Amino acid sequence: MKTIVCPECGEIITVAADEAELSSRLVCENCYSILEITSEDPIEVTVIDVDPDELDEDDFDEDEDEDE
Repeated sequence: MKTIVCPECGEIITVAADEAELSSRLVCENCYSILEITSEDPIEVTVIDVDPDELDEDDFDEDEDEDE
């Protein structure tokens, strides 16, 4: 497991090492900012400013088996 700090609120976010891929997106559970991984070693993220109406569920890493 690796940890990152949300640049918006300072929340510590734990990410599985195998899920920390370049350009992957995740959501801070504290402030709901959309974060994109910009570097893998060390892990660095940037806040993505996206219009909520343009979001696609496929933009985020989640278990693909949830719909089954």
